[in-house]
Amino acid sequence: MSGNVFEWCTDWHGVYPDGNVENPTGPETGWARIKRGGSWYNYDINCRSAARALDNPGFWFDNLGFRVVRRVSEE
Repeated sequence: MSGNVFEWCTDWHGVYPDGNVENPTGPETGWARIKRGGSWYNYDINCRSAARALDNPGFWFDNLGFRVVRRVSEE
């Protein structure tokens, strides 16, 4: 679903730590939240899950939202 809309993340914006990390979470507080994935409004280079941008949590635009995830039971 990358590229449909930017996805709001719960992470606050911060500088990544040095070295290789997996799923960094960022600082505990801040003024800007992370959004990922690009949208229909962006160039194709930004329409990937590694694309990262930031905005104030009060910001809204029609290319920003959340993605619905459905977990299928393994029973």
